[in-house]
Amino acid sequence: MTPVPAPDPAAPCVLVVMAVFRPDPGHLRAQLDSIAAQDHRPLRLVAVIADAASGALLRDTAAAAGLSDTVVVSTGAALDSVRAFETGIAEALRLVDTMTAAGGPEPLIALCDQDDIWHADRLSQAVAVLARRPAAQLVHSDARLVGPDGQTVLRPSVFAFERRHRDPGLRGLLYRNNVTGMTLTMRPRLARLSLPFPNQSGLHFHHDLWLALLAAATGGIELIRRPLVDYRQHGTNVLGAVDREGGGLRGRLRRGLPRLIPDQMWLRREAAPYALARFLAHSTYNRLVEAVADGRLPQGVARARPLRPFLSRIRGGGTHLRDALVLLGTGHAGLARIAYGFAVVSVGRVGWIVKQALGPGMNEAIDRFDTRLYSLSPGVLPRPPATGDPAEAKRRPDEWESLVDIRKEPRWTPEFSAPAPALTVLVPTLNPTEIFAGIVTALDIGLGIAARGMAVRFVATDLPVSSVAASRNFLLARLDAAATAAGAEDRITLHCSVSQDSLPAHRDDVFLVSAWWSAHSAERLIRRHGYARTRFLYLLQDFEPNFYPWGQEFADAMASYDFSFDPVFNTTLLRDYFARMGFGFATPDALAFHPAIDIGRYADPPRDPRRPGAPRRIALYGRPEVPRNMFATAIESLARFVTAEGLAPGDAEILSVGLTHPPVRLPGGVMLKSLGKLPWHDYPGWLRGVDVGLSLMYSPHPSHPPIEMAASGAHVVTNGFGPKDLGRLSPAIRSVPATPPDIAAALSEAWHAPPVSDAARRIDLRDLGLPPAEVIDRLAERLAPGLRLKEE
Repeated sequence: MTPVPAPDPAAPCVLVVMAVFRPDPGHLRAQLDSIAAQDHRPLRLVAVIADAASGALLRDTAAAAGLSDTVVVSTGAALDSVRAFETGIAEALRLVDTMTAAGGPEPLIALCDQDDIWHADRLSQAVAVLARRPAAQLVHSDARLVGPDGQTVLRPSVFAFERRHRDPGLRGLLYRNNVTGMTLTMRPRLARLSLPFPNQSGLHFHHDLWLALLAAATGGIELIRRPLVDYRQHGTNVLGAVDREGGGLRGRLRRGLPRLIPDQMWLRREAAPYALARFLAHSTYNRLVEAVADGRLPQGVARARPLRPFLSRIRGGGTHLRDALVLLGTGHAGLARIAYGFAVVSVGRVGWIVKQALGPGMNEAIDRFDTRLYSLSPGVLPRPPATGDPAEAKRRPDEWESLVDIRKEPRWTPEFSAPAPALTVLVPTLNPTEIFAGIVTALDIGLGIAARGMAVRFVATDLPVSSVAASRNFLLARLDAAATAAGAEDRITLHCSVSQDSLPAHRDDVFLVSAWWSAHSAERLIRRHGYARTRFLYLLQDFEPNFYPWGQEFADAMASYDFSFDPVFNTTLLRDYFARMGFGFATPDALAFHPAIDIGRYADPPRDPRRPGAPRRIALYGRPEVPRNMFATAIESLARFVTAEGLAPGDAEILSVGLTHPPVRLPGGVMLKSLGKLPWHDYPGWLRGVDVGLSLMYSPHPSHPPIEMAASGAHVVTNGFGPKDLGRLSPAIRSVPATPPDIAAALSEAWHAPPVSDAARRIDLRDLGLPPAEVIDRLAERLAPGLRLKEE
């Protein structure tokens, strides 16, 4: 046990917030020992158990290090790194309030990773700087890059290695963050201002950037220029240190200098970080406005002027270009490239807007109006001159490729250079923000196969990959601890057929597809390039021809069912529908899995108690842009229900979740308000306050919302379709014909029903198919003879 220095009564207590996720025990022990050896006292560790499993290990290791008063926070659910630090900061602020009420100096908050090593003066140096700079809200330091053993020094300075700007300013942080979370210490005011963190789908920005932006805008950031932390570089870092210049000028030339005339791929790559910067700029500005309004910030403290180029709806490109020139002139070529990319995207955004307003759309509108006008009198269009219509002569012909569905055609050529065969999963996109439930199922099957010892290639077929790191982190976060320990990460590779002309392949690869057009693509690849495994796996999650009117896409979707494949059905309900439609592959022994819904996540927590006099809550799964969710039918049904029950605005709170849409005024002045897409972590808690749910799906596919709503304790109204009857899963679900009178009557019945019992919330999904894990086991058994990697 490390000797504990005597606490200084005049020194502020530092609350050290650590996120713990599947730690290496030796690394964790070294980090906790280094915290215990700090020459600053008092301090207290706040540990968030982000993997929901390492609490005992953390407690034992902390006690052995002499950190006996450690506060352990466990939410019972796995958290990503951003959510974990958000949870830890909230707990630290609770302790700040308690300590402040007891008297003494205001505590400070430091952040800490689980596998680094702190120098003995890490905290004392930070405390001293904040004492000297009362306006500063955050102090951070350089770090030393060390190897997995914690001893080998790889680089003496992360700032030098990554060529970080030491004083980028508020706007410069949006080009590239220079604050590393495990080196920062902050005041409670900044911590309070930061909560809650802005929502994101996937992991696109980290907590340290959000904290740095707010600190730079409300008092400033101080940098300690010498390393105070040993940053341990190993294979499982959430973010590792990287040489961002790739070896100086030669590396930049190797990667390609900024394009003066950018192509579509370059623009898309630059657009992703620009979009994130705009999002964070708006989030920062909005938080500052709110904080001044509610008193968290005094008037005149916030400084948001540098964010203007990101906040403007039209302007901003010129400022980014000026920044690029200044950065280039001061030796920050990498940052100059980013600023230049932002300038191009900003100007391109304005150009696109103008083009949409005044370009082909305007000419088409004029032509449509004139055609309608001449149809009134004389009934025909004016004849062009006998010498020919000059405008017609100048009109460019359409290329044939623009008139056919290119999604069916593989965009890459297989390069048979892979050392071993793999399951090749074709999905439209690998960008976390564009991934929906259907793609997630295909990804999870691929991840499951990788966890069972086989190589897996994920290929984005329709959209370029904006950030390979973000996409890979999204995938790896879905692996459980056992899969990670078994080395599944090393068997997974990501590829983009939109940006790569050729992809690695092996003659014995097996394809898994999840959409009708990728089925066409797989069939053509197998036929043209001589793959040995001529049958592919077809993940069938709906009857896709019915997504379209009779025509080309309907026919192409139907044609995909004639290929040579082994089906994997999303539920027995869909398998039964295909069988009813006469498809011979929908046999009773064809694999079918039940929805991958964690029922306990919704059914275990108790219902939220209703406040006396509060209106009851009705939730609609509202997606106007998706025809099979029948938004108009849902609105008409709600209108009939509100009228039949004589509801007034104070009787019910009717909320729509799914896709954002304008509010809808129902009879009697009752308003339907749209909340859009709720964050995944917040969704179960929100559902526990819902009394009645309405979720329609005119399709044989059983959507998740009715099941999730019922497991949360709401009475749910949905519709049947062919063999689909979700009412058989729980008495809390009413499955009725998809007509407004039937739906409205069911809503009235649900409105007057007694509370849903705990037994009705415990929905058994096995009636809809095998557990997903069991289906993956069976697929692995089929694939293993050809895909199993050799044991080393």
